[in-house]
Order: sequence, then structure tokens, then C-alpha cells
Amino acid sequence: MASLSLKHIFKVYDGGVKAVNDFCMDIDDKEFIVFVGPSGCGKSTTLRMIAGLEEITAGELRIDNEIVNDFEPKDRNIAMVFQNYALYPHMSVYENMAFSLRTIHMPNDQIHEKVMEAAEILGITEYLERKPKALSGGQRQRVALGRAIVRQPKVFLLDEPLSNLDAKLRAAMRAEISRLHEKLGTTFIYVTHDQVEAMTMGSRIVVMKDGYVQQIDTPINLYKYPDNMFVAGFIGTPQMNFFDGTVTKTGQDVQFTLDCGTTVDMKYIQADKIPVKYMDGAHKIVFGIRPDDVRVYNKNNYNDGSWAAAKAVVSVVEVLGGETLIYANLNLDTPDAQSGAIIIKANPDTEVRRGDIIDIEISRRKFHVFDKDTEKSIRRRIPEENVILASIAGGTLSFEAESFRLPAAVQCADSKNAEISMPVSALTLGEGNGHAKVQWIETIEGKTLYFLKVGSLTLFSLEQGEARFAVGDDVQFDIDFTQMAIESLGVTPLSLTNTLDGIFTKVKDKSRKFYHFYMNVGEAKLVPTDSICEKVFACKGNKIFHTPLEYIVEAKYLTVAPHTEGAENVLVGKVLEILDYGRAKYAVIDVYGQKLIAAYNGNVGETVDVTVPVEAVTIKDKSIDIIIV
Repeated sequence: MASLSLKHIFKVYDGGVKAVNDFCMDIDDKEFIVFVGPSGCGKSTTLRMIAGLEEITAGELRIDNEIVNDFEPKDRNIAMVFQNYALYPHMSVYENMAFSLRTIHMPNDQIHEKVMEAAEILGITEYLERKPKALSGGQRQRVALGRAIVRQPKVFLLDEPLSNLDAKLRAAMRAEISRLHEKLGTTFIYVTHDQVEAMTMGSRIVVMKDGYVQQIDTPINLYKYPDNMFVAGFIGTPQMNFFDGTVTKTGQDVQFTLDCGTTVDMKYIQADKIPVKYMDGAHKIVFGIRPDDVRVYNKNNYNDGSWAAAKAVVSVVEVLGGETLIYANLNLDTPDAQSGAIIIKANPDTEVRRGDIIDIEISRRKFHVFDKDTEKSIRRRIPEENVILASIAGGTLSFEAESFRLPAAVQCADSKNAEISMPVSALTLGEGNGHAKVQWIETIEGKTLYFLKVGSLTLFSLEQGEARFAVGDDVQFDIDFTQMAIESLGVTPLSLTNTLDGIFTKVKDKSRKFYHFYMNVGEAKLVPTDSICEKVFACKGNKIFHTPLEYIVEAKYLTVAPHTEGAENVLVGKVLEILDYGRAKYAVIDVYGQKLIAAYNGNVGETVDVTVPVEAVTIKDKSIDIIIV
């Protein structure tokens, strides 16, 4: 039983081929984690790095808070079940299960007890004297699981263990493995390309593509709130329907105009999580709807305004017994056009035939919207940003009936129609000059999302913890202008992430018996911790001294003070500019020809010392773009 932590895990093969890119995840004790994705996405490579069968290029792997990067597989206290079972053909089932215990010289009576206990759990007691060739695929799979169980490992790793079984046996073995996980009460990490296995077995699922993690979430959240089109299309059977189009807001009405000729109308309150900037009729979007959320019209259907009417022409009908899948097209004039293809999951008694033009209804609640270019969801469970059309005059920002004085650091030209964007975290409640009414509240994974009515706008604010306000409350709000952007006027958010070019160096001690190591930025030498040294050498070896690096550190970790002669382990710089954001002041500091930003209320031209806690620094290899520390 163990927890795992994977931080900035990379796997880079010769030639710079990246199999796994910046994999980060914390796995709790007793979780059942499933890695899922198409062939070649990096899921098995990640599993093999956890097992110790593949060397980790960069990153930190912990099991029960102990770094195990350099541990041999046998010392990690994990057990792995392979796709091909990897049973010894010349040994009986009993000896296959006992083999790993014999190698550690466990007494025979204890071996027998453990083998019999595992065999009883898996229901293979009667097969103990057989050889693997005399077993069916499902029985061999149980033996492979039993061989893992007898070791009582902290973590079970299963690499596509059911891929060689037929569909019926695979379904039965899914249930067996899920029951086994509950009975053993330990951590399981399971790799599959089958999304049905992932959805039915995992407590959380990691969706991967091309070596990158696309989303980590519970099965239901992946299904209901996909982060992008890949996840939306990969999770769910049949897959989600996608339609290119645009969306237009007119007053409190919103219309989706799909390229296939269909329109979906709704009220703004049903689409208010979509940023208003996409509702101009010009931004290309992708409208997504799952087959479950489309239904064939029936006069007995209940409709409280949450279903939009449309027509489709039927292409194919699949009667599956418990349900009927209707393959149709929204483009009535060109029914074979791919742009209008739609799958409808209908009741089993639905009677339609190829060529029929049918009335259908599309859910106004359970639809999805994606940016056409980035393929990212723009109707997220937690909206990423507030977008406001505002006017700016004489240093005052106004929208609806609200006005805010811009801080000195945000000065821009006047505009009657400026598009303001800011993350939902930039709008804080309980203080400030703004006034709003709480329209709705959602509690999401320990966070509170407020839907705020400001004139005709819906804005969002996200807070940690339980709700401080109730629906119907009038609340004050303020804006954190460091996070605000006005693209048309050249106003950008203040970046508080500093990136400095540097190198890693060594200097021989005067005694010439050992070296001192440094993180160099210009002329400054920061002293790394022993842990940092171990990580950079484990990743790069002596090549680290010839590798161009980036040292990345958040402004919140930096301390700035007037310069003191002889100060060590600091960056010395000159203040170029003071940025006054009202709530806080930040200094733009020239450090050996590079700029960094940190909180500081000083004077332009002042020489300062910047203290950098090295344990807060992220070190990136610029040559192959991977994080080392």
C-alpha cells in the first residue's frame, strides 16, 4: 500500500525523440489509476518507468515519499502484470506463483501459505499442478495476477493485461480485477487503450496523446467536462458528434449556426459559460453533442425549454437490442456530407429507416463548445476567464453601471469598445467598488464558483472553500489589474514568472580535492542544494556543464533589498521601473542584462540584491526543452 508522486517526468530517447513529456501526478494510497490513450501515446513507457524497466530521463519519482529513480525494479516493492502474462512454460502454476518468493529465500511453509491464499482469492486452486499451456487465456491471466499477489507489493502495475482475451472474457476479467483491487486494498496502476476498461475500472483516468497528458480526472468528469476535442472524442461510445460553426449573441438570445445548415437557438443563461468574445458570429468554433444528448422527437417527450428542434436524414440504423443507434445527417440536401454527420442514441423501440427525414431534439444543457484552432474547450466546468466589453476614458474603466480607476501601471489610450479579459481568479468578492448580485453557485471539488449578474452580463468568481455568500446576495467585487489584458490597446497581464538564462558550473576547491558547484546567472553564482546537484547529474551527467539552461522562479519567492557590498548568493541588479498596481508595487530589475520582476517598493535607478531560494527554482534544459529539476 503506497502513494506515488511523479513530478516533471520525461523520457527522451536517442535523437531527441520524446516519448513522455512533463508527466506530473500525485497518486493516493489505494487508488485505481488508469492510463489510457491510443498506441504510441506514452502510457506503457510511463508505467515501465514507474516499474524501473525504463530509465527516467528527467524528473522525480517517489513511492511513499521516497525517491526511487535509482532503485532497481526488485527494490521498489512493486509487482507488474504483463500483456503476454510472461509465465514460465516449464513450471506448474504453483511454481510460477512461488518463484519470486523462492528467489528471496522465504521459508517453504510461508511460500505455501501465500500461494494457497492467492489461489483461493483468484479461484485457481484446482489448476495449481497444471502447466501454463493447459490453461485458457483467462486462467493464465489469473496466474499472472496471483504471481503478483503473493509478493504483497505496495503497487500493482498492469500493462494491457486483458488485450489478448475475447470480448466476453475481457468483461468478466474487468470485474475480477476490480474486485481484487477492493479486496487487496492497495494501489493499482493500469494501462489500456480501451476506454471502456478505463471508464469502468478507474477511480481516476489519465488520458494521454503523443506523450502528453491531456487530462486527469474521474471517469464521470472526463465524460461530462472534457478539456479538449481529443478527450471528448476518445471518451464515450459512440464518440461525440462535432460540427463546425459560429455563435452569435443578440441581447439575451444566443444562436449557434452550424456549417451544415442547422441552427441551435437558446437563451444566454444556457450558454453563459462561453466567453462573450466567441459570440460575435466570426470566431470559428466546434459545437459538440454526445449521442446520448440527442433524441428523436416524440410528442410525449417532456421539454421544459432545454431541447432545441432540428431535422436529420437517416443513413444507417443499428438495432442493438437494448438501444438503437441512428446514423443520420443534419444536411438534408447532401446527406453524405461529413460536416453534418450525427449519431443518435435512441430507444430500442424507435422505428426509422434509411432515407427517412426525422425530427430530432438537441440538448441545450449538455452541449460542448471548442475553439476551432486550439481544440480546447471554451465551455468549461470552471470558466477560465471573464470577458467584458468596456469603455476607457481618462484612466477610468467602465462597463454596465460599474467604474474602476485604472492603476498607474495600467495606462492606455481611451476606447469606447475595449475587450477586457481576465481569469476568474482576478475578480474578488467582498471588497472593491463593483456591485453584483449572486445569480447561482456551484460547488466544485472544494471550490466555490459564483455566477454574478452585473447588469446584462454574467461574470464568474472562483474561491477556495465553502461559499461565503448566498444566491440573491448583493456583493461588492474588485479587480486584480495585474491579471487584466486588453489586446487591442496593448495591455498585457503582469507576468510574475521569471525566466533567466544561465549555466551550471564547477570550481575546484583550493585544496584541489573536491569541487564546488554553482548555478550561474551572469556574474552571480548561486549555491545549489545537494538534492539539486544529484538531480542534474542524474539527468545530464558531466554534460550539464555544457548545457544551456533556464532558471525559472516565481516572483513570490524572491526577496529584494537595497544592495549590500559583499553579499553572497544573491543576484545584483538595478531597478529599471516601478509598476504601481495599487494593491502592490513591483520592480522591473536588470540582472546582468536580463530582466526579472519582483515585489518591491523602491526607487528607479536603485541597486538592489535579489535573494533567490534555490529550492524554488525550476531548471530547464534549453537544448531539448525538458525540466531537469
